[in-house]
Amino acid sequence: MISDIKSAIVYKLKELFPDDVRKIRRYTDDIPQKFTTPAFVIFEIDHDYSKRMNSKYNGRISFDIVYFSDKATPEIKSDCFTIQETLIRGFDYFGAFKAINKNARITDNVLHMTFDVNYSEMKVESVVPMQTQTTNTNI
Repeated sequence: MISDIKSAIVYKLKELFPDDVRKIRRYTDDIPQKFTTPAFVIFEIDHDYSKRMNSKYNGRISFDIVYFSDKATPEIKSDCFTIQETLIRGFDYFGAFKAINKNARITDNVLHMTFDVNYSEMKVESVVPMQTQTTNTNI
């Protein structure tokens, strides 16, 4: 489920910021050694999971999308505000998921947008067919 949500987030970022407009890289859970800006890094920061009835479960995952600008120092805040506006306005639905509790802030010239995703799932156990057994009752 988590990989599906992360894939939907990456796809939504590609939709909001197409590569032909600006070459923004997207990374999940790790900043590579040869990190170049501009870039988004997607972090999972919290995960709650609870059982409902039978084999049904509820989950809530908190994400932090971090944006690193490639602009010069005087222009970084302006660039971050532009990206923040696009993210806050356009990041409601992505795939089959909905972002709730959205919050954005700029700390040390880095944009952080946090949000939660609620989901439900049902575990389906594979059914093993019963085997027949023959018993010899002749004595």
